[in-house]
Amino acid sequence: MNTKENIKKIIIEKPLKLDCGKTISNYPIAYETYGKLSEKKDNAILAFHALSGDQFVTGTNPITNKSGWWSYLVGPNKAIDTNKFFVICANVIGGCMGSYGPNSVDPKTNKKLGTNFPVITINDMVNAQYNLLDFFKIDRLFSIMGGSMGGMQVLQFVANYPGKTKTAIPIACTASHSAQNIALNELGRQAIMADNNWKKGDYLNLDNSPDKGLSVARMAAHITYLSQKGLQEKFGRKLQERDDLKFSFDADFQIESYLRHQG
Repeated sequence: MNTKENIKKIIIEKPLKLDCGKTISNYPIAYETYGKLSEKKDNAILAFHALSGDQFVTGTNPITNKSGWWSYLVGPNKAIDTNKFFVICANVIGGCMGSYGPNSVDPKTNKKLGTNFPVITINDMVNAQYNLLDFFKIDRLFSIMGGSMGGMQVLQFVANYPGKTKTAIPIACTASHSAQNIALNELGRQAIMADNNWKKGDYLNLDNSPDKGLSVARMAAHITYLSQKGLQEKFGRKLQERDDLKFSFDADFQIESYLRHQG
């Protein structure tokens, strides 16, 4: 285990064949735990994080100093009571909080992998995290849970390892993306790649960051986080702190202001 920079890690020596055809081994998985594992090891819950999450589920994130993404749900005397349950959460491979990802250094070049990092899938993420059961010597989990991309991992885990969890809690997720989902994801990628600081994906090694493109990508993503009905009910055609249209490039409507804020 590596606790450098407040990040716990294990090194997975066992080779993992990815869906893209490549095989990785000796790669790090960063994780965090909450509560205590029972003697029978029958109280463990594996939490899967969403796209913008990480392994720091609750309490204060020691890296960002922000509150954990499920602090209202997980903790002592909360819905997922860590006085009773042992909660494990890993940073997915491809993540940026300690697990093997684009920010990892290629030992052959001594440079960050960037776009040389292999394309991974939800299936790859789940298969990598399954190693945590072996690490903690847990034969069967009490439950698995996650929302959004985390929920997709829940569904994949049940499909891959149906006998390894007593219960499963997938939240706000799907088993596969629709054509519209795929299209909006591509829109976000192209926005990032169109940023001058993209540098053909080598921005990590050049101390650049395609922040403007990422901002547009985040705006596109937030459109997908609510249905058309949800957007209409929340924003409609309400104006943003004004009584009439300004007929300018400013954000006249609340939905425009919301997207700019999220970007």
